[in-house]
Amino acid sequence: MKTDPKDQAHVPGETLHRLIHAYKRMTMNAMQAADMPMPMSHKRVMKWILKVPSITAQQLADKSAQDKGRITRLLQELENEGLIEKRPHPIDRRSQTLHLTPAGDTLMTEFRSVEQDVRTRMTRGLTPQQIQSFVEIANLMADNLENHNCKKTVHPD
Repeated sequence: MKTDPKDQAHVPGETLHRLIHAYKRMTMNAMQAADMPMPMSHKRVMKWILKVPSITAQQLADKSAQDKGRITRLLQELENEGLIEKRPHPIDRRSQTLHLTPAGDTLMTEFRSVEQDVRTRMTRGLTPQQIQSFVEIANLMADNLENHNCKKTVHPD
């Protein structure tokens, strides 16, 4: 069966959609199996806190391209669960910096292990060069989309 060339233009998008959903599904299943039933949004916020020491809520909202109100709600939930803490900003008295608590740090260590297992499964059978090529191509595609008047979203992966 011959494929219409117009249909080929949509293949990368459909393939990416399938990959994203498979990755999310596998990650969520692995987290549940590891008794870590936390929403991915909470884990992403915690990843930013790890990646950018002493990040503020506003910086987190800006870097993740998330609404400040949503970030504030997520931070409050994480703080209520004892996973993060806020500390006075050393320079700006109006701001607070965000830090993982020991419980949050332990959870993120466990989560990184689950993530590594999922990544290992996802990249099984690929050479390091294939993985590097995929990363370069995916980043170029993301840059192409983000540089066309779209709000830039950066992920801490």
